[in-house]
Parts: sequence; structure tokens; C-alpha cells
Amino acid sequence: MKRIPMLLLAALAAPLASHAQTSEPKAPPTTTTARPTGDARVPDGELRIFNHVQVGEDAPDFELSDADGRPFRLSQMRGRRMMLNFADRRAMLPAFGALAESLSAMGVMLVGVCHDSPQSLKTMSEKTRVRFLLLADPTGQVSSIYGAYDSQASSIVPGFVLVGPRGRVRMVFLGESLPTAELLELTRFALAGL
Repeated sequence: MKRIPMLLLAALAAPLASHAQTSEPKAPPTTTTARPTGDARVPDGELRIFNHVQVGEDAPDFELSDADGRPFRLSQMRGRRMMLNFADRRAMLPAFGALAESLSAMGVMLVGVCHDSPQSLKTMSEKTRVRFLLLADPTGQVSSIYGAYDSQASSIVPGFVLVGPRGRVRMVFLGESLPTAELLELTRFALAGL
């Protein structure tokens, strides 16, 4: 009689032992990851953050330097409507001068976010007389948080994010630039819900 319980225990223990061996977490395979090249590299020890903002959620807060090297924090602009304009090259920004004036007439402040240094933005703004706020995002970290960064190309993709006075995202358009008239019409539509 003692043989049956012992055999029963042995039969039950064998699958449990093999299950214990297979359910242990395995170490991930060792892989090497290619690092981006060029000036947009993330320094060792820093994480690259990727995200996409959604209409209706709080706009992620950030701090960047403006063209004069002064810090700009998004949360300090609560109470104002802002259109974040993401651009990879500073040469793209002067074309938005007319847009900045039209947005201003609607009570919206245009803020250019560029994959460049504050000094380069200052030089460009002095030459082209850009009359809206320019922010330097040389590493692309802030653009990544907003979903406007192409990690494979190490560049900012063009796009627009409208932030309402309470800091909520009201409109998101990323991936390509829009004609000014269409962007203004979309902005009017988004503002109607404020």
C-alpha cells in the first residue's frame, strides 16, 4: 500500500519539477544596439523617451532654452494658448511668420521647437527677423516626448500641437507640414471647443 502513494507522489512531483525549470525567467539574449550618429546622439547613461500626445490629455511639461539662452518652461505659460511648431532645421521656421501673426490674432502664441542650438537660432532669427518664440531642442528629447522625433533619421519631424490655456492638448498634427490656411482652419475648429 505504501508503494501506491509513493508512486503517486513521484508522478506528481516530476511535472512540477520540470515546470519549475521552464517557468524560471530566462536572461534576455545579449544584443548590441547601434547608437545614433551625429550631433543628436544621446549621451551614455541617458534614456531616450518616445511618446505620442493625445488630444484631451495634459501637455507634457518641459524646459528648453530660447534663442537668447533663457530657460522656457511650458507650465509657466498656463492661461495662454500656444501652438508648438516642431521643425528639424532652423531654415524651416521663417516661413511661419505669417502663421504667427494669424495665430496671434486668434489669441494663440506660436512657439517654434527646433533641433538646433540656441546660438544658431539666435543668429537665424536676427538675419530673418523671426518674430515668434524659438526654442532649442538639440537632443530631440522634448520632441520625442511629443511624438515628433524620428529616431532612425535622428531628426525632428514637422508637426503642430495646440495647447489650451489649462495645459491640455487641443490638436495634434505630426508628420508633415500643412498649408497655412488649412492649419488656421483646423486651429479655429479646435479652439471652438475651448
